Amino acid sequence: MSVKIKGLNDLQRNLKKMERKAKSMDGSHSVPFTELFNSKFMKKNTKFSSIEQFVDKSEFDFSNMESINEHDLDNYVKKNTKFNSWDSMKDEAAQLWTAKQLGF
Repeated sequence: MSVKIKGLNDLQRNLKKMERKAKSMDGSHSVPFTELFNSKFMKKNTKFSSIEQFVDKSEFDFSNMESINEHDLDNYVKKNTKFNSWDSMKDEAAQLWTAKQLGF
């Protein structure tokens, strides 16, 4: 007795496509805030519907990230999002962005 499995060719094509996408993503990438922190991400994880609102309601100059006190920014993030720090918020957004780019 044998079992016939269909769809393996499609699976193989999809895996190769994902592999090409993964190779193209190797290295560093500059992703705009509005793409990284899209409205779906912001609505699900923060008190805001957009990254623009998040930035506007803060006291920080996000155009000069070096000038922002990390402790103060982390406190702002804790009060207004489900995250405990700016780094954890960025990491989650980056993981979701990467998964989307790979087709997940």
